[in-house]
Amino acid sequence: MAQQPLVPQPMQQPMMPQSMQKPMLPQQQSPRHYTTTAPQGLFGPKHSSGGHGAQTGPKDEKQTGGVQRFFGDTLFGRVARSSVQTATSALKMPSSLSPWGDNNPVTLPNVRYRDAVLFTTFAFVGAPLVDGLSDGVTGVFGADSFISEIVSSGAGTIVASTVIKYSVFQIVEQAIDKGIIEHMLPEEEKMLRTTNVKSLQVGIKHKLMGVDADLRFVGIYPAQSTQACEKGWFCPYLFASARTPQIPRANDFSICQFFGPFLNGDYQMAHKLLSESAHTLSLCDPNPQTDIGTNRMVILFTGISPFRANMWSTSRRPGCGTIIFHLLDGCPALIIPVSSRAPICAWSPWTLSQMRLAQYSLNPTTPGAYQAEWQHEQICEWLDTIISVPHITEKVRDRYVDVLGRSVSLVINGALALDKCRPLLGKLDPERAGIVMFRY
Repeated sequence: MAQQPLVPQPMQQPMMPQSMQKPMLPQQQSPRHYTTTAPQGLFGPKHSSGGHGAQTGPKDEKQTGGVQRFFGDTLFGRVARSSVQTATSALKMPSSLSPWGDNNPVTLPNVRYRDAVLFTTFAFVGAPLVDGLSDGVTGVFGADSFISEIVSSGAGTIVASTVIKYSVFQIVEQAIDKGIIEHMLPEEEKMLRTTNVKSLQVGIKHKLMGVDADLRFVGIYPAQSTQACEKGWFCPYLFASARTPQIPRANDFSICQFFGPFLNGDYQMAHKLLSESAHTLSLCDPNPQTDIGTNRMVILFTGISPFRANMWSTSRRPGCGTIIFHLLDGCPALIIPVSSRAPICAWSPWTLSQMRLAQYSLNPTTPGAYQAEWQHEQICEWLDTIISVPHITEKVRDRYVDVLGRSVSLVINGALALDKCRPLLGKLDPERAGIVMFRY
């Protein structure tokens, strides 16, 4: 059997403090570093939307009035709201991406099959109903705010020898102990081989209407192209759950942070992504039932798709945002303890499509183009500003910088290795796939 080629490995550099606000483009930068000292003053009281050891999690941060939601969720209300949103998006289009994170200002109303029959029955049409997912409701993940169902999985086709369970954290430690930085261990390479893609249909219930998302950007720098929309790839998750994002065209960024309004479904979403991940790299106890005294964050590569018919409007359902997440068994999840500064969720602007383009580019040093080392630096720098060092597992606390850098490398390399298994990816849209972070 031919030996598998090594996946490009993001290089780790010695680290020193560096400003997070205005990183230059990679070709203009001096050698990349990220701070090795945990920020001071970040380890105070936990954020109220944490619920460290609770299973149900905190309540929604904000709710729209019941009467407004009742009329707004009727068929006529949905059409009217989509018309207003389309007009608003068209006016903002020169300066911002659409709420779906693309260049299309049109927001179509969510018209369900039963609306044609029930439009005269005002109360039924106005109710936030969810069809076909009742069997997926589980008390473990909060039945009142979150529903999930595995709609596609290739688990039955996996060769038995490929599902060996590795102690992945020990693999990371072994690589660091041996000083192996530029190359991967055979165990790491095998762990990053994707053999199965699991599609998970999730519903984030809410009582919101016409609410703006609180987005804050880290590492802002001028955009190379104001028409590029890859940085908004994860916007559908927010807009489908009635939190309208606004991504500026003029600037690019290292990390987009979402700070509210918080929904209990966000908290349960992190639980679900963690439980469905094939491999985890944990710098603390990842079990959400265990109270470690602070919040945690799960970082992983995933893809998203619309609920039906490849139309994002079908995901924006009355009272429930419904999206399909694609989880890959060759992409490990990283879990770290975080301070009160951590956002509800965040994402890296680089997509799988950009990663592939860079791998086959004849001129990989194009200004503003994707570079694995650059993304590695961006994520590590940001994580170092929110990680709660006192809550890291004691045996790696003194060298958490090396462990964190190596773990982020594995997350990125899992995505880079997907080019070898395109037939397995199915409906995964490379323009809607990247690295996301959820706090829990």
